[in-house]
Amino acid sequence: MMRGFSPSFHGCLIARAHDDRVAVTNPRTARLSDPSLPAVHDLLGSAVPAPLRIALASSGVRLLSATAKQVTWWPGESITVRYTADVEGALAGRHQVVAVSGAVPPGATVVESGDASVGVWIVPHDPALPGLASALDPGTLRRLLDDLGAVTTDDPVARLRAYRPGRRAVVEVAGRSGSVYIKLVPPDEVARLHRVHTTLASHLPVPRSLGYDAALGMVVLQALSGVTLRAALDSLEQPLPSADALDRLLGSLPANAASRRARSAIDRLDRVHRLLQALLPDEEDRLTQLVTSIGHDDADRGTAVHGDFYEAQVLVDGGGVAGLLDVDTFGWGRVGEDQATMIGHLSLWQQLSKTPDRTRRFGAELLRRWDADLDPVDLRRRAAAVIVSLATGPFRVQRHAWPEETRRRLKLAESWVESARSLDEGHLMSGSSSSHGGRAS
Repeated sequence: MMRGFSPSFHGCLIARAHDDRVAVTNPRTARLSDPSLPAVHDLLGSAVPAPLRIALASSGVRLLSATAKQVTWWPGESITVRYTADVEGALAGRHQVVAVSGAVPPGATVVESGDASVGVWIVPHDPALPGLASALDPGTLRRLLDDLGAVTTDDPVARLRAYRPGRRAVVEVAGRSGSVYIKLVPPDEVARLHRVHTTLASHLPVPRSLGYDAALGMVVLQALSGVTLRAALDSLEQPLPSADALDRLLGSLPANAASRRARSAIDRLDRVHRLLQALLPDEEDRLTQLVTSIGHDDADRGTAVHGDFYEAQVLVDGGGVAGLLDVDTFGWGRVGEDQATMIGHLSLWQQLSKTPDRTRRFGAELLRRWDADLDPVDLRRRAAAVIVSLATGPFRVQRHAWPEETRRRLKLAESWVESARSLDEGHLMSGSSSSHGGRAS
């Protein structure tokens, strides 16, 4: 632990005028602050973060530049920033470096000043994911895979495919006999992840667990054939699955194996609302009205749900469903939640896709089907909640125009609220009523 600067991070940043260190930060991002989390200003500011510089210096590394690439911020609670950093010294070159405040995992290099505490590490040495470095080290990886008989090769090639600092990572490993995927999670979560894959693999096409290491928080997963539904949508040559096929997939989720509660997008709205208010304070009234219009999750009936069911989680092949990914979110959830998640994502993906008309038609086909099977009002307000959550995405990945992109996503969510309201008013005018709990059993 380091206590090398006083009285604040800002005092350290004064030294920046006398060296060549630079930070590349979105100007709109650099203006953000959090009175309850003073490190926010420094980690997202226009100068190289002093905690980053000081922590790396303790390892003989001189920080030359830092660019924020991924930000997870929960106002008043925590902030995690992943940077691309150029350094010289013991580890000369370009690295991914993470800084965390508010929820610093044990094992990080910690820099403190007053009430502020920042933990720093260089990827892949994530203290919350102790298996990540091993999964990316050829020698260690070879021994681990040999024990499982997963990949036969003297030179396994590992590639980091996804990384959320402190939370999860996915590494693809290719060898002569094929590929496997390694999912890294905090060690106290790995046994459950293994059990979920083992249980669900007997009911539907999810990757089988080939084994896990409890100490490293590592599960080795079977590689499935097919392409993601998102990739299929973007390729005119790929046939798409039917609504029936997706319904059969969801219907195969075993209710008796759902041992945990899966939070719905509506359940998460309060937290997302606070972040959006901090990002776009001039939109506070609009945000409050949108969240209020979506309402609360008062449904009292549940079902087994995937928990994060959208087009990048479904593998397809020849127009059929070939696999379902990321089942760690599986649990007991709300009727219609998975369908609304898919509709919300497709509604947004239509605006980003290479084939927007194809995506629109596919989403419309699913909506027609699910309108007939579920409460269409409830389906739309859930889709709106999903899109509100997705509105934070441009900020999280630090898109240059994230404020404008966020507002466009809020407008899309508002269109789904208006659609739900129109349907609800139609039911009232016809003398019938709609239930926000969902009609499906």
